[in-house]
Amino acid sequence: YSECKNHHSTPPFHLPVIYQDDYFAIVNKPESIVVFSHKNSGYGRHNVKSCLPWVLDPPVDGTISVMRRPNPVHRIDRGTSGLLVCAKTKPAMVELARMFKERKVKKTYTAIVNGNIEEPKETSISSDEAKQMGVCIEENNNNADDIRSKENDETNDNTTTTSWQIIDEELEGQSAVTIWRPLRRWKLENARNDTVSLVELKPKTGRYHQLRRHMAWVSKCPLLGDKSYDGGGLAKTFRDQGFYLCSNKVTLAHPYYNTPHGRKEWIRRKESILEDTMKKQRTNNGSGKDDSVNHRVCITEEEDGSVLVHCEIDLPAKFTAF
Repeated sequence: YSECKNHHSTPPFHLPVIYQDDYFAIVNKPESIVVFSHKNSGYGRHNVKSCLPWVLDPPVDGTISVMRRPNPVHRIDRGTSGLLVCAKTKPAMVELARMFKERKVKKTYTAIVNGNIEEPKETSISSDEAKQMGVCIEENNNNADDIRSKENDETNDNTTTTSWQIIDEELEGQSAVTIWRPLRRWKLENARNDTVSLVELKPKTGRYHQLRRHMAWVSKCPLLGDKSYDGGGLAKTFRDQGFYLCSNKVTLAHPYYNTPHGRKEWIRRKESILEDTMKKQRTNNGSGKDDSVNHRVCITEEEDGSVLVHCEIDLPAKFTAF
């Protein structure tokens, strides 16, 4: 990708790579960085697309239809941090774009919202119902279960880890569906009801500012620090850190290993691919860099033979301040 760097010797900012192979990559977009930038936007090189040639390895010789430069496949808001999927080849770009359009990519966000968020019985659904809607519900979500269990002990609330909430509220006349559940609540001075809530969000659709608007307008608990939807007043006191929203998990079908040609390569190289993925994860998580983020990457082969890539990252440091 040297010809894409426009004679600059260093990348415009630090962009951690969570997963990559010869076909696509998943990076950890920092907060306050846009994914794309147009000519007069004022962001210059400070966008993910411009940074990718520095941080991603080019595909090996012989890879079919390599793109001149890697390209993000979707967008996440400037103020949102977390996992962003990028393509390295033209077929991968087409396949990944199709998966996002058909809502086949399963994304999980974590947010801190302003207030003691309520869980109405009439919008409660089970884990099985959530799975049937196509969102990713982990079979063994120990961290979340531990958090919920601790909270239940402290607050004597009867919430169970099998209960989720659904928001099915149109935005601009288009269907917009969010599956969510609270993970924990803290006391915080100047917050609504002197409480903030950590919530897990799984969007079924991807409308403009969907998660932010659903939390603010439907659940009546806007994201902490979200100046666009927090309603002003005492909420302004929390704006100095930006809003609290991170795309921290993603599961998707591999854009190459599920194609006819890709299946042959997967069968031939499966063991080495899995071993290499595990080795890279151990190396990256043990790097000791101050700006590194712990992450978990797993490639699985399902009963039907499909190959899935699962990525998860730790929440940003500002979340742990609570």
